[in-house]
Amino acid sequence: MSQKMKVKSRWLLAGLLGTVAVAMLAMSGCGTKGYDTPSQPVSVTNQTANALIESTTLKDWATSGFVNSQDSTTLDKVVVLEVTTPAAFAAGHIPGALLLDSTNNVDLTLTRLEGVAPIATMVPTGGVMDSIIQRSGINSRTTVVFSVSKGGSFLNTARAYFTFRYWGFPKDRLKVLNGGDNAWEDAGNTLTSDATTVARSTYSVRNTGLKSALRVPVGDMIKIVDDLNRGTLTTSAVSVVDLRGGNPTVYIANAIVDDFNRYADFPDAPANAKVKKFPSSADLATRLQAKGITADRSMNYVYCASGMRASSLFFVLDGVLGWPVALYDGSWGQWSAYTTANGVAAPWRVDTNTATTVLPRTVGTPTGTLALDPVSNALFSATTDSRANQILVEDSQYVSTGTTTGTTTGTTSGGSSGTSSGGGC
Repeated sequence: MSQKMKVKSRWLLAGLLGTVAVAMLAMSGCGTKGYDTPSQPVSVTNQTANALIESTTLKDWATSGFVNSQDSTTLDKVVVLEVTTPAAFAAGHIPGALLLDSTNNVDLTLTRLEGVAPIATMVPTGGVMDSIIQRSGINSRTTVVFSVSKGGSFLNTARAYFTFRYWGFPKDRLKVLNGGDNAWEDAGNTLTSDATTVARSTYSVRNTGLKSALRVPVGDMIKIVDDLNRGTLTTSAVSVVDLRGGNPTVYIANAIVDDFNRYADFPDAPANAKVKKFPSSADLATRLQAKGITADRSMNYVYCASGMRASSLFFVLDGVLGWPVALYDGSWGQWSAYTTANGVAAPWRVDTNTATTVLPRTVGTPTGTLALDPVSNALFSATTDSRANQILVEDSQYVSTGTTTGTTTGTTSGGSSGTSSGGGC
């Protein structure tokens, strides 16, 4: 059985308070749309070659009246979300665009409990997602275009793409504007500081469900490394990719060390280039293959410092090339803290060897810190305990009921279960 199937099989055991039914709901996508199945049979906006679009395409959609359309019969409503700070958005944005706040613990990331400790910069809850969707007027027929303000980071748009994918949006309805607002303006279009008001929708992630296989929790990441160490999973079948940048000497065992900025900041662009854009699909594939990342892998597991930088390669693999990929959301910030020095229970420690072998879970000595959750640390004596995948349990419950009962972070309703502590990129 492949590692991907093993992970899925374990998630089938997870669920609301340990019930099988909710976990099966999560693994089936909690909805009717398949991983690559178009959301509508006939549409202009879902027929692009991939999830990366140019300014000319968005301009055509705007001219056609698709942006913020109130036509209830259209298959081509477009909502443009600028993934940036409120200040940058106010300084200038694409006409008709709406703000998706990139500030920590607002729209894109949240501190949530997973495994034996809370960790910042995790996927937002269902309640946060519904707030974004409904205030933006997004419905089942909406194509969402992510852009970034002038001079902003493509990490923001890539992270937004991953977030919407995890929360069940089909990839044919998600687009990233190549070059962001810089490219929009360079093409002769104008930016505005005017605010746009749209009619709220009632659409919900309860309609889209979860694509939980796109996100790797810490327990599964530990098992992946252990299986690679034991030889029950091979690096010819899957890849683990470290995208923190630079040349780290301490990293997850068996990882390919790559540089995130090759997929986000494009350092090879000419020094006088006004607009930085993603390379062509062929150039991206060539670079990845040179790093040992190929289309025939059953899965490519990507991580970075916090899950932000790795989102750039997640977008390239999922949205542009269509290769298998899953993001280890906790990334190095979580992994490096699961150590003996922090009092983490033995099965979860990454500074020890894989059981029955002499192979380490980490190359080098991890030295991160964390605020341990004592109850979880004492309760979960195995990394394969489905209850320790608290985020999946909670998100599955939200899809099923529209509320959460506090199984992971305290009694809440509407899925607003994250804490308010901050986390960096």
